Amino acid sequence: MHSLFIDTTGKYLTLILESNNIVLGDYHLDGERKHTELTVPTITKLLGEHNLKLKDLTALYLTIGPGSYTGIRVPITIAMILKTINPNLNVYTINSLLYQAGLDNCISMIDAKGSQFYFAIYQNGQEIIPIQLLTLENCREISQQFAGYEIREDLLEFDYLNNYLNLKPYFTLSETVDDLAPLYLKKAVETNETNR
Repeated sequence: MHSLFIDTTGKYLTLILESNNIVLGDYHLDGERKHTELTVPTITKLLGEHNLKLKDLTALYLTIGPGSYTGIRVPITIAMILKTINPNLNVYTINSLLYQAGLDNCISMIDAKGSQFYFAIYQNGQEIIPIQLLTLENCREISQQFAGYEIREDLLEFDYLNNYLNLKPYFTLSETVDDLAPLYLKKAVETNETNR
């Protein structure tokens, strides 16, 4: 049973190939603004290094955002195509802020551009402050209440391998292709403001 993890919601293209929680290989490449071009060839390369093909995968794990809009769509599109071809493929999703936090006490932030940040606070894998879109000033105000919590930003400096392995029980199974929905916070905020 081979599983592939894909994250392209930030600067890096992260791929982890594993079997029964044993990592067979991984890539963590600077793919900023190149995720669309790099992801499929890098998946093919990683699988080829282990004499595997896409049909050999039994599960996909992926982040669904928030983050780069294109970066969110890349793994979801790949998962939709593979799940359509192979309905028995299990597809699991997790939000990128929890993936960044792991099981640590963590203030997790991702730059949403326009002086705003995707923001959430986690304690041992549990959401303490829910995912929201905030200004940097609001992030700082809330963070002051959580002294001792590590601040992680933009999916840059964290243990991507162990976070994936430790968080596997926190991923959500997507039963159908229709369940594979991106987590776009900025668009929802803009829509709400338009309706006022």
